[in-house]
Amino acid sequence: MTITSNDVKLLESQRLTDADDGGGRATGKAIVDGQVNNLFPDISRLDRTIGRINLRKVSAGVMTENADAYLGAHGIVTQGPADPRVNVLLFNTGSQTDVRTDAQDLIESYVAAASTAQFDLLGTQLAGQRAIACVQREEQRIPESGDVFQLATATAAQYVRVVGVESRLEQFTYDYGNANFVNFTRRRLDLQLSAPLLTAFPGGQVTPAGTTATSLDGAAKARVLSTQVADAARYYGISPLADAVALGALTVRVESVYAQLVPSTTKESALVDLLGGYQRQLYIPAGPARTVSLSVAAGAVAGESRTFLGTGCAPGSLTLTAGDGVFTDDSKGALRYVSGSNWITSGRVDYQTGEVTLVRTGSSWAGSASANYRPGAAATGDTITGEYRVTLGNRGYVYTLNLAGAIPRAGTLSVSYLALGKWYELRDYGDGLLTGEGAGTISMASGSVSLTLNALPDVGSSLVYSYVSSADDAITMHAGAAVMPEIEVRYTLPGGGIQPGSLTVSFTAGTTLTLTDDGLGKLSGNGGTGTIVYATGDLVMKLSAPPASGIAYTFRRGSVDDAPLSVTSDGSGVATFTIPGAPLKPGSVRIDWLTTRRQSAPAINWKVIESGNALPVYDGTTEVSNTASDNGAGGWQGGRVGSINYQTGQCTLQVARLYDYIEYTYSNRARNNTTGPYTEPVLVTTPVQQREAFAGTLSAKSQAAGASSDETTHTQAQPPITVELLPGVGAAIVPGSLLFSWNGSLYTDRSGILYRDISSATNGGVAVGAVDYVGRTATINSYAGNALGAVTLLACLTASTGFGVTAATFRTPGAPLRAGSMQVTAVRADTAQVVTAVADLNGVFATGIIRGTVDASTGIARLTFTTNPDDESGESDVPVIPLLTRYNAVVQTRLPLDAGLLGLDPVRLPADGRVPIYREGDVLVVHHTAETVIASPQGGATVTLARQQQANIEVVDSDGHVLRASSFEGDREQGTVTWANPLVLQTENGTPLSTPLIIRDRVEHMALCVEVQITGQVGLSSPIPWDLPAGEAMVSSAVTWGDLQSRVHTWFTQQTWSQGAPNWTDRPDGNTTTANYNQLSYPPLITNAGAIAGKWALVFTSNTSFNVVEQQLGVIATGSTGSDLSPINALTGQPYFTIRREGWGTGWAAGNAVRFNTDSALGPMWVIRTVISGQGTVNDDQFKLQIRGDAD
Repeated sequence: MTITSNDVKLLESQRLTDADDGGGRATGKAIVDGQVNNLFPDISRLDRTIGRINLRKVSAGVMTENADAYLGAHGIVTQGPADPRVNVLLFNTGSQTDVRTDAQDLIESYVAAASTAQFDLLGTQLAGQRAIACVQREEQRIPESGDVFQLATATAAQYVRVVGVESRLEQFTYDYGNANFVNFTRRRLDLQLSAPLLTAFPGGQVTPAGTTATSLDGAAKARVLSTQVADAARYYGISPLADAVALGALTVRVESVYAQLVPSTTKESALVDLLGGYQRQLYIPAGPARTVSLSVAAGAVAGESRTFLGTGCAPGSLTLTAGDGVFTDDSKGALRYVSGSNWITSGRVDYQTGEVTLVRTGSSWAGSASANYRPGAAATGDTITGEYRVTLGNRGYVYTLNLAGAIPRAGTLSVSYLALGKWYELRDYGDGLLTGEGAGTISMASGSVSLTLNALPDVGSSLVYSYVSSADDAITMHAGAAVMPEIEVRYTLPGGGIQPGSLTVSFTAGTTLTLTDDGLGKLSGNGGTGTIVYATGDLVMKLSAPPASGIAYTFRRGSVDDAPLSVTSDGSGVATFTIPGAPLKPGSVRIDWLTTRRQSAPAINWKVIESGNALPVYDGTTEVSNTASDNGAGGWQGGRVGSINYQTGQCTLQVARLYDYIEYTYSNRARNNTTGPYTEPVLVTTPVQQREAFAGTLSAKSQAAGASSDETTHTQAQPPITVELLPGVGAAIVPGSLLFSWNGSLYTDRSGILYRDISSATNGGVAVGAVDYVGRTATINSYAGNALGAVTLLACLTASTGFGVTAATFRTPGAPLRAGSMQVTAVRADTAQVVTAVADLNGVFATGIIRGTVDASTGIARLTFTTNPDDESGESDVPVIPLLTRYNAVVQTRLPLDAGLLGLDPVRLPADGRVPIYREGDVLVVHHTAETVIASPQGGATVTLARQQQANIEVVDSDGHVLRASSFEGDREQGTVTWANPLVLQTENGTPLSTPLIIRDRVEHMALCVEVQITGQVGLSSPIPWDLPAGEAMVSSAVTWGDLQSRVHTWFTQQTWSQGAPNWTDRPDGNTTTANYNQLSYPPLITNAGAIAGKWALVFTSNTSFNVVEQQLGVIATGSTGSDLSPINALTGQPYFTIRREGWGTGWAAGNAVRFNTDSALGPMWVIRTVISGQGTVNDDQFKLQIRGDAD
């Protein structure tokens, strides 16, 4: 029996309500197509007034009396509500049994708790408060309106949204004891909230280090956590085409890639936390040129061929020889003809992936080719920003810029201009030409730029430019080095708390090799050397030979205490503190902490600077993780200064060490040429020593001296080989830039994964390990036992941080702005202090070091960072880190929404109430429904439609009643409709239809979403096969379930079944039985109509009788080995499954159990109806869902 369209059902869940327990399992009741209120209730006047979100759980699939597979099942919205103030979304939690509270939690997980916030609660905040008092250091970022935080105690947690901020500096006094008082200043914050607190949250009292750990009444203080967008749920919906689409198009533009999830009264746009002087990405060479042999294969489209270089490609470096023709890239991604046979009509190269595509007329070409290119990678550089102001006097089409002070790196210059209130852009792609909404050129030797604009720029606006300097020392290329791989094993023994002197390590490498623990954290033996941190179980070993298989560990283990400590250090970097829980076991102590170090880079290439110019040296910081373990004799391993008293727990430890730092300065050198003497700036480097900055917090792990220990054994699989790729280099590797050879194979990185021998035909390779970009190491997990040759570095980039600027000019992505709405936050590069400023109503910034203006009409911000705005010498300039210079433009007003009436907590939902309905990788259905009106249908007559190859044909009357299937035959291949003779005009339920009839035929195209832009542009994986009109054609994203099919699986037995703690895992708990069921000869039977997604146990009560138990349903039946077992699903009238009596073996006993799982042929789905506040426009509205799939 095959699956027919009548077998495909959309089933109700147990409770179609918005109560907390709404949803649940699927029932056997199908939702009646076209019935009013078959899923959602009517929309009330209150819903129209304040908005509402309704959630309904449904299940889609097939209901057949067999277990045939419903292949590639998915669901879409084929028609949205006609009322523009009503929206429908789909999403899937993946659970067959979840209820509304589970779905609501997933929806509200759009925002999730992240790191500790930059303020603490000041005193206890009581339930019902709509504002909270907080305290923070002056340099910390002030919370802003719209920010969401989580307040959490051991028993309660609540998310709160800030709607108002008041801040002021206050003096506090702290008593260290013995009349030792200290006065200090902190910022007091009063944060207004969008909703009252639901419970009390204790807060501490202010101390120089922060706040006390408890409130005045002794309760542990609540944690305040900042939040980040988690966007856990994925939503699917429908949107009409904004532009018509022509046959063969690979992109479409929809009216919006977002849909309204939360009713919102937003009246203006909000620009939140945007970069001022934005970050740019560029593709640069990662190594010298290399020549590779390529295999070219046919592409996905006729006439298209493709091959892969195996790595990224530097723009302008590719020369390809293929099919007797030679081609090069134009630095923009296109190929151009050089010599030989010009047999391609077009070609392109993807610089990031190294994919080369060749296109010709007719069939695709396949064969061998060769390429010479420079490996490249996408790097991120810090941009230099500036502007050229447009006035009535200089307004025109042609402009020039002089960027000789810091010449742009090729391919990084971007110039924007404002015309008729709209921003346009020209970009340099590395070939010296600027293209876009105009044209231009740039000289990489002199920094001169010529621009010709397509439109006259607006008076009062500016040409805003940004680029990466060609002398940006943050990015460095490394190639040609050869290093030997080390068999370095980094492993953590489970549980920690290792007893000193108890560890033995052994492995086989031709013979048995061992390492033993000397009790002082050192490992040695014929197997190699290593260290161990007893408190955590962290091992670092360098083995003398690669293990043939795994490594065995024998040791004794006890419990470990972990305590955070707030301490200070003296002028020599030494901290004094006491570890709780003394006396301590020698060798069991480990301390972890963070410090920061300065780093600097010269600003520009001084060879092109005229005499007398001076630009700053950019200075920043980097964070260092530190660890110290005791040596078991009262000192610290690794040469750390300090001591530990095991009896009292009192310790001294040097937490801040001296380090080497390079200071960059410039001096003038006298030179002569034919025109006379002149001076040339010369870069001078001076090595100095500085001390690290200590953050003030330690993490101490230790064991009590009397702690007991147990003998433990543990095994580890064959360890990986670690390659230190760049010895002596401190900067991080740029992802995607690594290429090295080892033992005849090529290795490259992709998103942190190390691949071997990338195929030029498929771009696939063997994943053999991972790359630690920060640590500059490659880990190879798959290798032969004798693979110990040298690693040769063929390409690699490193990038450092710390770039700073003293000015920034940027534009907002929209204009005009509301007066006084822009807020700027910056971080000083010299002190890491967070500084903020707010523009006044005239657009002026005059707070602290942030000075400048923002033009509300154009969105152009002009900022300088200085301690003295009147100082024109530059001596008062303060560098800030551009990547941390951000701004907000608060242009959004909202009415408060009641969470109880709304149906969801708005605090954790998107600020604008919208969620994306198209994402890369989603299945999309582009479809269009045409209507043909038939005034007087005649029995036996055939109607030829305007197109063929339809996906669906249906006939309705003017009231929307659907003609029964037996009254007509639709030929979707030919695009015809033939009326039955005699012709009976009625629905499947017998409701009569009136003429005229309307034939609705839908064509559709399924494709993967390969690109999504907020402009509405959506990229498709395959071309559109028709011309489609705007407004009428739709793009639906699909909820996918894959193949749906009932089945019995994960069958096992247990000797003992615990009633108090039943085993619902998918592995036996304890011993299995010798008795069993013969599944091979008598497999259990199951049908799509009766099966559920469940976990089952047959628990024997005697040697022949048993109870039938399901995890959620409990005991539903009893059975015997002497008869067939077919428990009935009361919702469908069909058995959940059938277990035949012939399959039972003997030897069963009371307490034995048979465990197995069943899958249904249903896919769960939640449907969301969002009602937006406002007057409705449709009295009787509807939307359409379609459940889709394939079957034999």
